[in-house]
Amino acid sequence: MHIALTREQARKDVAFGLPAWADYFQRVAALPLVGEATKPEDMIDALVASGLAVVGTPDDAIAQIERLWKQTGGFGAYLFMAHDWADREATLRSYELFARYVIPHFQNVIPKLRDSRDWAAENRPQFIGRAVQAIGKAIQDHAADRSGAKREAS
Repeated sequence: MHIALTREQARKDVAFGLPAWADYFQRVAALPLVGEATKPEDMIDALVASGLAVVGTPDDAIAQIERLWKQTGGFGAYLFMAHDWADREATLRSYELFARYVIPHFQNVIPKLRDSRDWAAENRPQFIGRAVQAIGKAIQDHAADRSGAKREAS
């Protein structure tokens, strides 16, 4: 799996190391995982079409894991293969996107965040009214403190 903000970026990222990876599996491990493909774009297409890999967006990763979940009846962990398809920076970004968007989807965190945001938005008028009152009171209290201090100094 390698993900980026767009499918195009993910495909560009993996063109970096996918040919060497595919060559190893073809010639050393005797696993023709990309069939007869020789161009990176064809290799990507073969891997994605077979379901062996995701080269796309966080939504593509979510869809793949959901597909595997339904196919297997569930599992306790999802493991990445460190494949060096992309350079270090793009690989780290892929892991960050996975952590930020994919994992929370399966932990039901994102719906809770959306619910919280929606609740805050619905109650905004009440919150703003109270904030304005609090600011007004703080200004009055400060003015009263200053006037009391001025009287004491005289």
